[in-house]
Amino acid sequence: MGFLPFSKGILTDPEPQFRKLFSGDLNPGTSVVIYIFYIFANAFFLAAKPADFPAEFAQFGLEEKSWAFYFFVEICWGTALTVAVSALMLHFLRIFRAGKLFIKIPAWTLGMLACAGTAYYAKTAPFSLLSSIGAFFFIAAIIRREQKVYWRFFQATLALNLITVVVLPLEFAAVYLRSENLFLAAEIISGLWILVLFTKLAKIFTGTSVPKAVISMGAGSIAGLILLYLLYGAGVMPKEVYKALLIL
Repeated sequence: MGFLPFSKGILTDPEPQFRKLFSGDLNPGTSVVIYIFYIFANAFFLAAKPADFPAEFAQFGLEEKSWAFYFFVEICWGTALTVAVSALMLHFLRIFRAGKLFIKIPAWTLGMLACAGTAYYAKTAPFSLLSSIGAFFFIAAIIRREQKVYWRFFQATLALNLITVVVLPLEFAAVYLRSENLFLAAEIISGLWILVLFTKLAKIFTGTSVPKAVISMGAGSIAGLILLYLLYGAGVMPKEVYKALLIL
């Protein structure tokens, strides 16, 4: 199946496309093409958009950057973070799939809060660096354990970026009209659409129910933000790259 039929299928009938990814019947390059197309389009949008729009973005203090800057950040740092977050989400899908959530959720929440709080209050590069190394060993262990399933799951998560591309014209319109409400609406549409698709692929790849898939996606995203902060705190990630990734 080529790029266009697969893309159309993701938008109109996603489950068969995810099943093809899960069974290995789809060329891995198809999802990669979607991801690269997303990077090109999103980098162009961010370069064209005023750095202080919407107003919430002004707090990051990010100056206007070139298309090449955003493309580099996304293709290098963004891809590495996607690899890590995909592994963490798959791990949480496995963890939350079975058992009692009222025990697991508080335990994992307290664990992540402890990591985030320690990283924030310690504010020392050695601690952040050691924590980052530990996190990457943990992520590598997940990928090694899951192996084939992980890489196919990763391909599926790359394909989800197609939704962002589809919604981009609405965001361009919001920038042109300087309408923060329209921009927020576009972000909500994109987020909910991706969430729905994630629950579908989670069920196919792990058999996880919708509520548990939503929780797993949230947990993986939070863990990814903690990892991002640790990399910045360790001095591994430049400040401008860190601020850019927060809005990507």
